Order: sequence, then C-alpha cells, then structure tokens
Amino acid sequence: MSVIGIEEIFLKVANMEKALDFYHGILGIPLDKQDGERAYLQMERGHLVLQIETHTGRHQGGGPFHFAMTVTEEAFDEVVNKFEGGRYFTRGPYGERGVARALFIMDPDGNETEVNTRYLYGTPKRT
Repeated sequence: MSVIGIEEIFLKVANMEKALDFYHGILGIPLDKQDGERAYLQMERGHLVLQIETHTGRHQGGGPFHFAMTVTEEAFDEVVNKFEGGRYFTRGPYGERGVARALFIMDPDGNETEVNTRYLYGTPKRT
C-alpha cells in the first residue's frame, strides 16, 4: 500500500482561543474556516482541525483521536479489500473514484483512522 501523507488530524482542545493562538497565531497555519465547535487550519498539504472537547458534531464516535491519510486510488481499493468483513469496525467506503473517496476504520485503541483520496484532486473546499 502507498500512503502519500497525512491528510488531516483532529485535535481535541479545551480552549479554542488558546489553541488558535498557538497554531494560527504563533505557528502561522492559515485559518480556513471556523464555527462554534471547530476550526480548520489549512496547510499546503493537509489540514489540522481543532475541535472543542464538548463538541456535538463530526467524528463524535472517533475515539480520543482522529487522523486521515491520503492514499492513491489503487491503494484505497487495497485497503477496502483488507478491511472487508474483518475484525475492525469500519464506516464506508464513501465517495466516488476520481473525485474523492474515504473509509473510516476504528483502530484497536478506539481511534478513528481514515484513508482517503481527497488531496489527489486538489485542496478540499469547505462549505
């Protein structure tokens, strides 16, 4: 399998202002979008999501940690085949080949691991 890189990392934060000051203000990672529960910081290759620890939204069942890896289309198919009917809980696959696909897998420690092809097709647009 060919993992190209880390696509996203979700970090649980206690104080959004302090977290944004650190990652955006000090480290200089550009802020792409923010709502009441999370902030998306967009790098050239991949993004960081700061998510308030009391969130009600995305990756609610994602365990203590969520991260995503970008893979090639061929590697994505390999991963899907490896996890079909397996001993790990999965969600997906979602999406369309040539546009963007994603598969979510719970690891043995309850962390949500995602493999996807989104960054093969440019920087994802947030709506």
